[in-house]
Amino acid sequence: MKDRYDIFCVGACVQDILIEGISPEGFQRHLNVLDKVVFTSGGDAVNEAAVLSKLGNRVALFAQVDNGPVGKAICADLLNAGVDTSKLVKNEQSRSSTSFVCINESGEHTFFLDKGINEGIGLEQIDLSLLDQTRALSVGSLYSCAKLDKGGVAELMKAAKSRGLLTFADMDHDVEVLGPHAMDIVYPFIDYLMPSIEEAVYVTGETDEKGAARRLLEKGAGTVVIKLGGQGCYVRTREKEFYEDPFEVVVTDTTGCGDNFVAGFIHSILKGMSLEEGARFACAAGALNAQMLGGHIGIVSETQVETFMKNTMQRRVCRE
Repeated sequence: MKDRYDIFCVGACVQDILIEGISPEGFQRHLNVLDKVVFTSGGDAVNEAAVLSKLGNRVALFAQVDNGPVGKAICADLLNAGVDTSKLVKNEQSRSSTSFVCINESGEHTFFLDKGINEGIGLEQIDLSLLDQTRALSVGSLYSCAKLDKGGVAELMKAAKSRGLLTFADMDHDVEVLGPHAMDIVYPFIDYLMPSIEEAVYVTGETDEKGAARRLLEKGAGTVVIKLGGQGCYVRTREKEFYEDPFEVVVTDTTGCGDNFVAGFIHSILKGMSLEEGARFACAAGALNAQMLGGHIGIVSETQVETFMKNTMQRRVCRE
């Protein structure tokens, strides 16, 4: 049964409502005509699962959704991306989160989050014996699923490692204010940890990516990949370190670019690529997504990413 799935993704599901055309001055007017509004699914685990599926992986998502219109829309979106939704927990008492994503002219976004009534999936709702059916497990993200974050995620990752699975984890902002050391017990069970620079600085107290990666390795992570946004990424293991430069694109929307990066990197590792190849593929995946609205709409296939890499220049970043 080990080969039934390539990877299980675990985390929170969110409805994303992406809005183009809101300006600061608009809040002083009675009526504004928007440029575009897009309704889609989102959240780190959803974006990563959808992109991993479109890249050719067999993916199942473990998460909790409500049984109303929002939950049904999220499920439909996931099915359309090829994700196995049979492991989703549908809770009649919950209300799924909705994120309003306001995008400015440069493609940067501001989130307005309605947390809903949903602490996300808990360890007790995950049949750990199902881990025998997959090659890998990804938590997307630490700090994004309240019930798991309060202890269950460490047990889940430990169970995965004991079965010989590859383990991956993204990270999110500490919305529940659990504290920078809340995930210290999880790091020893993570083969590849992929926070943004802001998240890495928060959990380590360091001031730059090199110091933060070093501290996360000391805390037990196997390999640390720090996302640097428009500056590419920084990768560090106990044996080596390197940067990967970003691809040159015209940015439409940065929503989900980090999640696409993570999915691209995971896909590369599952295919047996080197860290350098994986970092480059991941940067390409993030850049492709930046050209479209939404967190997982830009990527359609592995071939698309490979073609993009052949035809698109990387911008050389001057690093001190």
